[in-house]
Amino acid sequence: MQQREIVDHPLRKWQETIWLLLAFLTPLFVNLWVEQQFEASKIWLLRTLIWLLVLLWFAGWMTNLRPKSLPTPLKTLIVILILILALSTAFSTNHFIAIFGTLDRANGVLTQISYFLLFICVATHIDATSSRRLLQVAIVTAVPITLFGLAQAAGWQPLPVITDARSDIITTLGRANFTGAYLALLLPLTFAAAQSTTNKLQQFGYGSLILLELIVIAFTQARAAWIAAIVGIGLLWWFQVAPRWPAKARWLSALAGIATLGTTLLLILQRGIANGGSIAARWTIWQASLRLLWPRLWLGYGADTLELHFPSVYPPQLVYYQGRGVVVDRAHNWLLDWLLNYGIVATLFFIILIFLVLRLGWRQLAEPKDGISQQLEVLPNRWVAACMAAACAQLVGNLFLFEVAATAVLFWLLLGIITATSLSPDLQTVPFALPHRARQVAVVLGCLLFSWAVWQSNLRPLLADSYSWRGTQALSQGNPSAALIAYETAVHHQPHRAPYHVAAALTAAQVGNFVQAEAAMAEAIALRPTDPVLYTQLAAIYAQEATVAPEKTDLAYGAYEQAIALAPTIGLTHQQFADLALRIGDEATAPQQAQQAVDLDATDGMAYGILGWAHSQSGDLAAAQTAFEQAVKWQPNLADFHLGLATVYAQQGDFAAAREALQHSLALDAAYAPALALQLQMQEK
Repeated sequence: MQQREIVDHPLRKWQETIWLLLAFLTPLFVNLWVEQQFEASKIWLLRTLIWLLVLLWFAGWMTNLRPKSLPTPLKTLIVILILILALSTAFSTNHFIAIFGTLDRANGVLTQISYFLLFICVATHIDATSSRRLLQVAIVTAVPITLFGLAQAAGWQPLPVITDARSDIITTLGRANFTGAYLALLLPLTFAAAQSTTNKLQQFGYGSLILLELIVIAFTQARAAWIAAIVGIGLLWWFQVAPRWPAKARWLSALAGIATLGTTLLLILQRGIANGGSIAARWTIWQASLRLLWPRLWLGYGADTLELHFPSVYPPQLVYYQGRGVVVDRAHNWLLDWLLNYGIVATLFFIILIFLVLRLGWRQLAEPKDGISQQLEVLPNRWVAACMAAACAQLVGNLFLFEVAATAVLFWLLLGIITATSLSPDLQTVPFALPHRARQVAVVLGCLLFSWAVWQSNLRPLLADSYSWRGTQALSQGNPSAALIAYETAVHHQPHRAPYHVAAALTAAQVGNFVQAEAAMAEAIALRPTDPVLYTQLAAIYAQEATVAPEKTDLAYGAYEQAIALAPTIGLTHQQFADLALRIGDEATAPQQAQQAVDLDATDGMAYGILGWAHSQSGDLAAAQTAFEQAVKWQPNLADFHLGLATVYAQQGDFAAAREALQHSLALDAAYAPALALQLQMQEK
């Protein structure tokens, strides 16, 4: 009777409601009224729900509802990990980002610790019935995601798509590879659900869903998702059958599987490097990240701070694989990301934690119980195997990717379920030593702390980002004054977010308020002093201001030089510097910076065009011709570069070639005044 009362306890029901909401809402939630519509919005939501879950856990503990106890090694590891993560944050180069994460990812140490808390709450409270219900809810999320993915593949795109991925199937996850990774995580669970029912209609439904998941994964064109899907299905089979094998057969099959997987991954890596593209980009990022790792091997740089440090080791060849101006904020390998964020000690403890959880699951698989699972109120082995297979599949897939909100939440929910299977299935009611009034005060204080934390960490960022979205909308409607007010409000709510200061600065410059623009950029740079992009944006503001105050040109030069000092191998910075020098007639700096740009990026048509005009102005017609030929090769749709080539041909007396180049220029822009002027000059000759 007492156990029945515990199961029906209101706090238990609220806790289950919250983790069901986490499993359902995290992958599906999209906020269309903020700038960060996908990942950050999901993080703000899930942190709020997890902290509410912790508050209920604490309230239950204070009202005599004692949770199940985690094994001592797991408790010790989690405490050690939280302490190391706190120490890493204390020594981080940017405390705010290390705590709260970047604006678009929001994956700071608060988020990582929230995942630990989610794991603890689920592992110490969930039972077999609730576990099955939670897994079913997670599987159900595949239905809208796969259907939405098919609709997007057919051309229906209701959401704003800004992606450099090969596929536009972003669904509600924000990117094609995130969609593929999440569906790969669900595949073993869907297979287990199909195995767990004898109802023919349900089996058909699950089979259809498995097919949909595989089709959408294929449409995402995400290699990491396919790797995770294959590993997940293979491990599901192995976890279901291997426990019945002799020990020698288990070991041999496990070693053979690991060897096969390792060989396959190496072949994929080798072929990907040779062919270029995303695999080559990841290999290049990994090599550069290792250069960053050694100086801060023990504690890392702090969570989510890679984008502040990667520019200093940016490999120039990366531009050929992922394009110009792409910010690298992840190593695209969970081991490297953990090492860079938190250091080698935390990474080792994290690996041990995962290993211990999987070992607990394996022990449960080694005890056959499917036939009497309902009577014992334990989770059937096929579900435990599915949870373990999905968790392992994510770890393998994230060797080429990184966790996002949807995959991370489900991953930690699965670890919690696996752990719960090894704990006593019964909760306890134990009288608490504190007086009743003291316990009430503790719960009230907990509620106040929860409210303050949610406001500061989740609601204020949400409010600020909504104003930033309003500013962007106002700019798109041609109302920069209203946009500036919106950005200033965003800064008010989140004064430590550099992107809001930058948005306010660029908008202020657009309306001619350069004093405010410079002040806002100074605030942004103070928040992120090692970010070269901020100095290029400051230089652009100075260059704009120099049209009315020529003395600002020296400040623009200084800002570009500082950006280059922080990140000397980014060709785009040299290109922008060269463009400014060309516009003000600096015949020494323009060709020097443009040449540096093309040396770093031999496909930069803009830099070649700038170099061509610089050489043309200095009278080096042969060098100008070579540069313009490269410019029109890599940037064939700009009339100005065809005009430059025509001008050089005309100056060298090759009027036939000049007329042909001029025709190309006028074909692109029939009203282009400089081209029409050259055409008139050539007609007079």
